[in-house]
Amino acid sequence: MKRLMVILIVAGLLIPLSAEARKVRYKVVEVTNGGTIKGIVKASKKVPDPVLPIKVKPKPNPKETELEKKTCGSSQQALMYVFSPKMGVKNVLVIVEGIKAGKAPPKKDLLIDNTKCRFDPLVGITYIKSKFQIKNSDPIFHNTSLGKLLRGGRRRTVYNLALPFKDQVIKKPVRVSGLIDIKCDAHNWMRAYVYASRHPYVAITDDNGRFEIRDLPPGKYKVRFWHEGFQEVVKEIEVKAGGTTEVQTTFTKTRKPAFLTGLGL
Repeated sequence: MKRLMVILIVAGLLIPLSAEARKVRYKVVEVTNGGTIKGIVKASKKVPDPVLPIKVKPKPNPKETELEKKTCGSSQQALMYVFSPKMGVKNVLVIVEGIKAGKAPPKKDLLIDNTKCRFDPLVGITYIKSKFQIKNSDPIFHNTSLGKLLRGGRRRTVYNLALPFKDQVIKKPVRVSGLIDIKCDAHNWMRAYVYASRHPYVAITDDNGRFEIRDLPPGKYKVRFWHEGFQEVVKEIEVKAGGTTEVQTTFTKTRKPAFLTGLGL
């Protein structure tokens, strides 16, 4: 009887895990007559880009303190709100959600560089089974923490990496999908965002706020438009075989990222 109870409990625990596995599974298929989503993301009004104050903590060795001040400076533009002359928004993640089958994702690693006390790129895309390449181009210590953003503002750490040496590179496999934020525990103004995807149907808007996603299997999809400084927008879009669906999205509400609160802004 006791053995039977254990089996039932284990089986009960496996049910939600199996459901989750079915939910995230993605099948690679040949797409011969796919459609395209292309368009532009704009803002309803221009928002001032914050200036981030930089406060270097004194080190036991004064030379290290001066080197860090020289490397980081006293302030830097956040580059959070970057607009084109026609109000196009740069660095918006455009994510096709709920897609179960399609082309294989690219096989390429994502380089994330700690350079001049900021992360480059600020917004990036990577793919499951590829790798993060975390680099330190600065002559000072950086700590690079990657965490998956969960509902309710929670964060689950994926990697926490110390890079004490200039030009040091650490490679780690991409195993967790979804939106990941990146921060440096040693420098609280540094941040970046990466979307880790199981499929190739993700894009980032360019300097003019434009994007394009090709070779989507025909069907109806939810497309998520995410930006660190705006309330996200979700649209239902239909993709037709061999066709192009034009999409224009406008952000109307801003939001304050957590790192700004930590800086007292």
